[in-house]
Amino acid sequence: MKKRTDGRYQKNVYIGIGENGKKKYKSVFGKTQKEVNQKVAELKIKLNKGIDVSSENDTFGDWINRWKTYKKELVSENQYYNYNTYLKHFESLFDIKISKLQVSDFQLIINQLAKKNPTTNNPTSKKTLRELKITAGQVFKFAIKNRAIDFNPLEYVEIPKDSPKQERRALTREEQQWIIDTPGRAQLPAMIMMLAGLRLGECLALQWCDIDLDNATIDINKTMKMTGNHSEIKPGAKTKAGIRIVDIPQILVDFLKNQPPHSTFDYLITNKQGGFITKSSWKNMWRSYLNDLNLKYGDFSNYINKPKSKFQPGGVPFVIEPFTAHYLRHTHATNLFKAGYDVLYIQKQLGHTKPETTLNIYTHLVKDIKKESQSKLDKYLAG
Repeated sequence: MKKRTDGRYQKNVYIGIGENGKKKYKSVFGKTQKEVNQKVAELKIKLNKGIDVSSENDTFGDWINRWKTYKKELVSENQYYNYNTYLKHFESLFDIKISKLQVSDFQLIINQLAKKNPTTNNPTSKKTLRELKITAGQVFKFAIKNRAIDFNPLEYVEIPKDSPKQERRALTREEQQWIIDTPGRAQLPAMIMMLAGLRLGECLALQWCDIDLDNATIDINKTMKMTGNHSEIKPGAKTKAGIRIVDIPQILVDFLKNQPPHSTFDYLITNKQGGFITKSSWKNMWRSYLNDLNLKYGDFSNYINKPKSKFQPGGVPFVIEPFTAHYLRHTHATNLFKAGYDVLYIQKQLGHTKPETTLNIYTHLVKDIKKESQSKLDKYLAG
């Protein structure tokens, strides 16, 4: 312990051997000897826990950048984009030391977003708030794993109970029939995603050799990654559980049997030139198909003249509710639940790593099934 010329007390604490082989020390300062000794004790507790005290000046923003670098090659481009979007809501905390952040810092932001999202000016949904909390929490877990800190404040952040729910929508029976009855370049991927529950990347990576029509199965063993206007096929799936054999219904078997002649190793879905689908070509294909559905099934009774072509001057008003490719996967899962399949089968069919993931997404359906199951038990016991 020594007293400095500025009146403060200082004590140097040995913290280990540096990369150059020399001993490393950390200086602790305080207005009194008691304050210094208290800080030294706290520092030694961290050292005993294996915490890397040399990184305690790193900010939350520093660890976000390290975590994003680590995750970039492990997730899809869309997921990486989502991470950036979620973390931007915590921008006010980026320059604060990660070791100094408390539960209240994050709880305040979550509470504010629950009341009003500055992007939409509407309350943020429970699902989105949960994603924000999980993403920021992953940054802290990464820092903990690297021994920079030993506390994750996001574990104690609570989602306000009155924040609105945002349930995923499945297509109605009528909308499903639209796809079954409407030809088009996007009908093939739409049928596969709606009747087999594949993710878009899994569907676009399919070759005919992956399909066994005799046993009514599809082998999911690769996925297409679309980055900008470049596409590549990557072996494997989003997770280990994503590599799976999917059962398909007879209606899809019959539809696939009626496809034009092809070679065993041909890809099912290609662009007009027979090459890989890119992000822009998929968007154009899907938009064109939705326009077909809109023109064919939309209610134009409120318009003087019903449009005759989706390409007519002035454009055609969109009168059906648009839906994305992910709605189709959600529709398949909903159909499985309503058909009476158990959660474990649906988990395997969708390629979720844990049954909890399936349960969390389809909580509302599980509640309905529980009611139906209880009714079945009552009928059985009454008999």
